[in-house]
Amino acid sequence: MTSHMKGTTMRFSDVDAEARKGMSAAEVAEHDRRRADLAAQLRAGIAFRDAREAAGLTQTELAARIGIAQSALSRIEAGRTNLTLGMFRRLAEALDVDVALEVGSHRVVVAPAA
Repeated sequence: MTSHMKGTTMRFSDVDAEARKGMSAAEVAEHDRRRADLAAQLRAGIAFRDAREAAGLTQTELAARIGIAQSALSRIEAGRTNLTLGMFRRLAEALDVDVALEVGSHRVVVAPAA
């Protein structure tokens, strides 16, 4: 991914490195935690979008099935919202897919496919 800043092209990693300059160790740790959270939200959103498309559903159709606005589903798929376990379950059930969390050596099924 590149960014155009001041007429130059920069990679996201370069922008990230620039943002870290002058940060304390605690600030870097918080920055990394937030970045990991955002990456996880984006990966979950992409997974649900792919499952919705594989099921042949529009955002409007899936949103109606789970009782939310299409715009809210759009935010989920774009990784712009925190998902609760309840929302993971509703999405998984509507899409007939498994959703599981891995905690150490344990696999916790949040919503099994029917």
